[in-house]
Amino acid sequence: MMIHALFVGLCFLCDEILMVLFPSDFLMQGLLFVSNMGFCAIMLTVRKFDWINTCLFAFGFGMIYDFLFAKDFLVYAIVFLIVAALLRIWTKHLTDTLLECLVLCIVTIFVKDYLVYLYQIVQRATTLTFFEWAASYELLTLLANAILAMIVIFLIRIKDDYLEVKALRVRKGERVEWFRLKSKQ
Repeated sequence: MMIHALFVGLCFLCDEILMVLFPSDFLMQGLLFVSNMGFCAIMLTVRKFDWINTCLFAFGFGMIYDFLFAKDFLVYAIVFLIVAALLRIWTKHLTDTLLECLVLCIVTIFVKDYLVYLYQIVQRATTLTFFEWAASYELLTLLANAILAMIVIFLIRIKDDYLEVKALRVRKGERVEWFRLKSKQ
């Protein structure tokens, strides 16, 4: 679990670096880009967890995102939790191909951003219509994050392969130890 958390934390760090390199225009004068590598890493990681760990992982990183990046209280924690729960229901029908993982990332980014947009509408924090929001905020975010999501998918596969090799080594060591103990009897 710690490797997964470190990986997601590294992806959030990459998000911050990208946001410094490509600053956003929050006056909505042009197109807005928000990097979501950390969010994609969360969604691709929790696919393999059980329900409780999925909820705790998503909610925990949502709280961290709230306090460190968004400066909100529980907004992103609840949004990450809702998206992760929807993801768990939806991924029963998906395999682990590159295209399906990419679509999964793009759709979950859209759902997350849409839930935040709805929250801002309810709180009267924005006056943008849906089409203005989609054109100025979501379009470039989804297009750019398609490229970033492929990088995250590639890195997740490397991480999962590493964890699998490590688990095989442990199992092999246990088997050798078992044979050694069995031969002493």
